[in-house]
Amino acid sequence: MEPKTDNTAHLTLEFGPCLKKILKEKRVSASELARMMNYKSRNSIFRILSGESSHSARKAFYTRLTQEDPLSLDEKQRQRLEQALEISRIGMKDYLGNQAMRVLLTCSASKPACRTVRIETANDNPQDPGFRKEIEAAACAQRVHLTIMGCCDRAIFDALHDWLDRRDKGCEVKVVHVIYTGSEEIVRNIAAIQPLLYCDFYDAYCMEPNMVSRERECVYRCSCIYAHVQDAQGDWYDRQLLLIDQGVFVPMCRIPTGDNSPIRTCFMQDLKRMPPLKKMFDKAMDDSGYLDFARECLSMEHNRAIYMIKLDVPLSFVQPDIVASCIMDGFAQKETLEDMIRVHRRRFDKSSTKKKVSHVIFSREAMERFARTGRQSDHFFALRSYTPEERVRILRNLREHEERNPNFHVHFFEEGYQQPSAEVGLFEGVGTLMAKPYTDYKLTGEHAETIITQKEFCARYKAYFMNDLLERHVMNRRDTLAVLDELIETAGNA
Repeated sequence: MEPKTDNTAHLTLEFGPCLKKILKEKRVSASELARMMNYKSRNSIFRILSGESSHSARKAFYTRLTQEDPLSLDEKQRQRLEQALEISRIGMKDYLGNQAMRVLLTCSASKPACRTVRIETANDNPQDPGFRKEIEAAACAQRVHLTIMGCCDRAIFDALHDWLDRRDKGCEVKVVHVIYTGSEEIVRNIAAIQPLLYCDFYDAYCMEPNMVSRERECVYRCSCIYAHVQDAQGDWYDRQLLLIDQGVFVPMCRIPTGDNSPIRTCFMQDLKRMPPLKKMFDKAMDDSGYLDFARECLSMEHNRAIYMIKLDVPLSFVQPDIVASCIMDGFAQKETLEDMIRVHRRRFDKSSTKKKVSHVIFSREAMERFARTGRQSDHFFALRSYTPEERVRILRNLREHEERNPNFHVHFFEEGYQQPSAEVGLFEGVGTLMAKPYTDYKLTGEHAETIITQKEFCARYKAYFMNDLLERHVMNRRDTLAVLDELIETAGNA
């Protein structure tokens, strides 16, 4: 069962103090609990309450306590104990980091409940918030250059994304965003900027702790938006908005923010020291575009540890002769096709022979769909569907490597776990790649992905992957091999 977030003070408690608090609420002593659970010695209970017991002992006690239920625990008390059990296992910092990462990966492809973003002025009609007026005015502009500091609120970025959808097609847009990356804020911040994360006009930079003076850091951490706008008549105007509360801006005084302004001059100097948050792939709009993309993937995968969340079989795990057969009619240029197959063969060979570890977590539902239909969730646009025979070979190859290759590990999410909605992979030493699923890698269409290069984010993703997903939410190896056998049988009978 996946623990639900309980935003109370109980969240900060480890298992022993949490149990002690619940015993107090129930007016039951440790000795009474020991008798109720038929413990021969009270010491086991006292060791748990004092935090001296091992995690396995705490987990066994929790399982027995919830099954026998001598305390008649309500749902919130069970949730508190389950959270406390995990906090005791990995520590509060990693627990909060994992929770933030889970929210990011499960909500990245969906739009949360909309909250109003507004500008507070004396003349604003509450039914027609000023922020919407600003957005609608900018939608008709020729050029809009935004400098954003902080403002990592999902509602703000949803509003900005909605404005981009409504803007005139000829409007030139440039967004430069400075994000503070200290502590666990980085995960929450990336969750907030999801609506613009994949846009090529959106550039985010990392304001690392102690990078500039304390005074200047305060300026960058003061959430505000500077807009430099050329309207439909060709006139430029500037607008500055300061975020004073969640979803509430106030207008700042009209000081110049153009190319020669003191603010911009200072900002551009500091920007040179700020590492970019992300890297985008350069994509051409023809057959050669995917070839360049595949070459970049080869470079990124080469001799690196990989920790990947994927719906079903990635193309790099498909045997080269199968890909060559499936792709014959998909490429217009024969020379490009031959180069593509050569690059793919190198990717396939390196994925199974490299000495660095690879972990891939699949969705069982998506893999079953692949076994039945021969189409991947992201089925490369130039490929025909795989035949039943080809599917069997692909799946058998996965099973063989899982069974025999000590560096190659296949996993499935356990039944009932809320799986991430994004496809994510850490390529150690490069960054964490995030991609929108179900785009068939149509580089001229919906496909979008970016690599988060910020080191703290990559470290937190790896901790989440290893200490949360692999530790608690995937099938054991025996069941994994059994599922692969079932998939092979399904593909063979398709």
